[in-house]
Amino acid sequence: MQSLIFSAGCAALLTLPLQAQTAPVPSPESAGGISEARADYLQAITLAEEGSNPEALHFLAESLRLQPAQNPAAGIAFQLLTEQRTQSSLLLLGHAGSVRDAVYSPDGAKVLTASQDHTARIWDAKTGLPLLPPLRHNDDVSVAIFSPDGKWIATASEDHTARIWNAATGQPVGEPITSEDSFISLGFSPDGKLLVTGTDNGHVKMWNAQTGKLVLNLTQYHDDAYCVSFSPDGSRVLSAGSDGRIDVFDVHSGKLLVTMTQAVNNIYVAAYSPDGRRILSASADRTARIWDAATGKQVGANMNHGFWIFWAAFNATGTRVVTASWDHTARVWDAATGLPVTPPLRHRDTVMKAVFSPDGTLVATGTHDGSVRLWDAATGDPLSIPRDAQGQVTSIAFNRAGNSFLVASQDKRVRFWDVPPHETPPSWLADLAEFASTQVNYDTLRKPQLALITDLRKQLLASTADDPWTKFGRWYFFESDVRPISPWSTVSLQQYVDSLTARGDGDSLDYALFLSRDRPTWVLKLIKLREKLGGSTPAPSKARDDDDGHN
Repeated sequence: MQSLIFSAGCAALLTLPLQAQTAPVPSPESAGGISEARADYLQAITLAEEGSNPEALHFLAESLRLQPAQNPAAGIAFQLLTEQRTQSSLLLLGHAGSVRDAVYSPDGAKVLTASQDHTARIWDAKTGLPLLPPLRHNDDVSVAIFSPDGKWIATASEDHTARIWNAATGQPVGEPITSEDSFISLGFSPDGKLLVTGTDNGHVKMWNAQTGKLVLNLTQYHDDAYCVSFSPDGSRVLSAGSDGRIDVFDVHSGKLLVTMTQAVNNIYVAAYSPDGRRILSASADRTARIWDAATGKQVGANMNHGFWIFWAAFNATGTRVVTASWDHTARVWDAATGLPVTPPLRHRDTVMKAVFSPDGTLVATGTHDGSVRLWDAATGDPLSIPRDAQGQVTSIAFNRAGNSFLVASQDKRVRFWDVPPHETPPSWLADLAEFASTQVNYDTLRKPQLALITDLRKQLLASTADDPWTKFGRWYFFESDVRPISPWSTVSLQQYVDSLTARGDGDSLDYALFLSRDRPTWVLKLIKLREKLGGSTPAPSKARDDDDGHN
């Protein structure tokens, strides 16, 4: 059986300190103003999704002036201003096939990817550069994970092997773990000494992670073993698959301790809560459920969708659950009661992944058609318009700081997008959005306030404040040759283009050409290098906007 792929004022205010340029929150009596602010926000989303970004920015400015605090318009403004200022973004370039999995290392310094090009790869999370040679298999690599301490890597492949690697050197550890079937799920024990595996023929086994020797043969489902993992304390092993049941085993004896029967359908997700006291499941029976991990009894109500639920996850505190379904929605639920917290997060296609940010305030979602979106986890308000991952989304992961997230897809690249600040924006964000909305020729009635923006630019560039909105403002006004490639990046455009040029492969040079489109001397150099490789050289001005899907 072929498995499915499962696995973010006014001129007078400019004389105040930047941190003080936040307008007051409207009082309860100004409910009409809040309602108007929301109407402007919703109108801006509609316009932006239609490609009318200047008009959208105008409505965002109006919304933010009416209600600066707790206004999702700030997130949309952040995205549109970022895209207006730059179309550069960090990409992981090098895979020759679809990326099926991508995760951060426990310390957040590395990214691990698994691909249909028969390799897993380790990347520097800040620069996007490969750190080691590819970790090679003889067929598609479906899953790749770090051990909890980050010292080891496990990979699962359709070549009927799973392998352990040293994360620092890329060298294999022990003997390959072999099976008559393809490995599709993996889990390290908390101490990294054991590995549990699941195959597409339902076998669930436990291995010594250092030697590759079999420790326990746990169970077999009639088809795919979609999920395997250890409990947070390492005392139990959890598995689930095609038989509609969830099994919990003793890690020492392999004895079956608890079985939870959900339905006769596939269970695509089964995972422990962070404290290990509950288990979350998601199934083709259109429900997600919470179970008591000790007794196997269901806790709270069914969390219902209109069709299969491919993905579900706890937040970091175990108080909320997010689910992703074939019914074109993601949903946020109360983990204690199973009741919805937000309205459905609606999409135009099947939602494949939905994950919480580390602090639980955001949800990022990705769909079958490659649409990626950021949402407020408490209200369900969209904080971005859709971005394009160029293929079915297979993984989404936030960095440790929660200010950016990566997206892997059936495209061969991994993309990174920055997250807007959580803090109430300063009043100058509305001024900047309004100014940005005037930078087109078709509407001569809205004149740019050049003096206002010139003063703002001077103050932001001179400021040493380190709050996120001031950092974003400084980034916006930096000259392009020193400005980082995205608001929270530490890599400048020149540094990034130089690193792509040094790599010298076709994909890297093509992206470097795209990023250099406004610099003729860079372009000439890159064209010469690209021509030496052979093949067609894309025109810099016509290169595909791979970083955000918008032109």
